[in-house]
Amino acid sequence: AVVSTQSTVTIQELELLLETTTYHGFPVLADSQLNIVIGYVSRNDLIRALRCAREKHIDLVNASRVYFTDMLRTNAGGGPISVSFGKFINHDPICIEPKTPVAHTIDMFTKLGLSQVLITNRGKLRGIITRKDVLRHIDYLKSTCKGHKLF
Repeated sequence: AVVSTQSTVTIQELELLLETTTYHGFPVLADSQLNIVIGYVSRNDLIRALRCAREKHIDLVNASRVYFTDMLRTNAGGGPISVSFGKFINHDPICIEPKTPVAHTIDMFTKLGLSQVLITNRGKLRGIITRKDVLRHIDYLKSTCKGHKLF
């Protein structure tokens, strides 16, 4: 699941996303059709942002729009207020290209203590690798390469 800054994301849609998924975070895209990555928001930061918005804005409703930029867009149409979650985003998530060697990726997870890495090609999101994916792959290698040095 991803969050897009260009499409209309509402408070209710984000709360539903958190209720119906167990993902630890979400890539933030400038445009969901072009898949251009502009950041990453962790599940905990998204929960914190929603809680802060509900506490700060008494007139916040489920239909209120959420923007993942630092600039808040005004609502000229007179509808529900909008909120900005830009300060909750990691604007520089760690990304690798699809051709990055698996050994290098495993090394990054090990040395940097990463939870996830975004896979991008020229800034476009292609996938996500999590620590759990890496551990599963290492277990697979250990079971199929007994007696051989892995790394």
